[in-house]
Amino acid sequence: MRTASRLATLGAAMTVLAVGAAPLLTSAADHLDAPALGGTVVAGELAPHSEHGDRDINDLYVFEAPDDAGRTVLAVTVNPAINLFGGDFGTNVRYAINIDTNGDNIQDLAYVATFANDGTANLKFKLSRYDGAKAVSYTGGRTVAQGHANDAARAVGGNDIWAWAGLRSDPFFFDLTGFIGTTTLLTTGTAVGGDSLGNNPTDFFANLNTNAIVLSVPSAQLPNRIGVWATTSWYDGTTWRKADQIGRPAINTVFNPKADKNDFNVTAPSEQATAFGGKFMKNVENGLKFFSSLDSEGAYTDAQAAVLAGVLIPDVLVYDRTSELPAPLNGRTLTDDVIDVELNITTGGDPLNLFGADGLTGLGPDRNATGAVPGDGVGAHSDYLATFPYLGVPH
Repeated sequence: MRTASRLATLGAAMTVLAVGAAPLLTSAADHLDAPALGGTVVAGELAPHSEHGDRDINDLYVFEAPDDAGRTVLAVTVNPAINLFGGDFGTNVRYAINIDTNGDNIQDLAYVATFANDGTANLKFKLSRYDGAKAVSYTGGRTVAQGHANDAARAVGGNDIWAWAGLRSDPFFFDLTGFIGTTTLLTTGTAVGGDSLGNNPTDFFANLNTNAIVLSVPSAQLPNRIGVWATTSWYDGTTWRKADQIGRPAINTVFNPKADKNDFNVTAPSEQATAFGGKFMKNVENGLKFFSSLDSEGAYTDAQAAVLAGVLIPDVLVYDRTSELPAPLNGRTLTDDVIDVELNITTGGDPLNLFGADGLTGLGPDRNATGAVPGDGVGAHSDYLATFPYLGVPH
């Protein structure tokens, strides 16, 4: 493909990522990823509001505690750019961290945080644990920790569960403006703001805050391999309604068109591969083939796209304490540059050596490690804490 033609195609693809696929560039990891959560796109830009930020999940993290190898950290952030949009935890919202312990993508354990106004300055929170079938219905749980948002000390339950909830620095990092600049540079010849990826990388999220719920669980209470996803649901006065969910970052954001995003957020992981006639799997396969066609090696084969789609769907963050695979294929720490990995793989790179003679047999030819868009040029924040709750103090 001639260079000019490839650049035009890359520009069109970036535009799809930015707006049409709705929108990696304006909503980043999972921030404002679906119409039901707010974040209306007007003339290609995100309107400056978050209608339902209290039920909007930004990111999910699962990692070994850096200060205690015997503990596993589970953290979820909600309410994007809360220092700009405002808001708090919802008193009619359930915040669930769901854990599958046997590989069937159905939760066998769930930790659910709820919040209530008890007349004090900060909302009171309660963390409940649900086991077995109760983890699916969220009924019949038991309280394992409680406290108030923004407490100076962690809440510690009788089973040694640590919990904290409140305002933190958003740990996510991404050159949002550079990516938008690349889009406009390739489509119009001029980068918005003068910057594009690789040119003066700037972390858009460096000064933003978010709400966070952070748990620390003794690893002995969990099997070596777990699948984790976070969900929110809200009470409308009569019934609980599903709102948002996330496993690995940006799956819904990148691959599902706007018309499918709300459906994806309310579909249980165990059903995502086949629900709605398999449209989520097909969306991922088509997206992978389209964006990888921008790479000099050409598009993924149908077989390669199908294998990658089978990894990404269902959208569950797998964490295996014995595995050496990097994030987001195995857990996710605060410092993991998941956007670089996902940009690389989505646009045709094979940084994990999945294909060819050294990877998944029968799915060659081998591919170069670097895709058409290898990364955004920004790295982890400098404000993460070495001790619980690990996320940086708010700006």
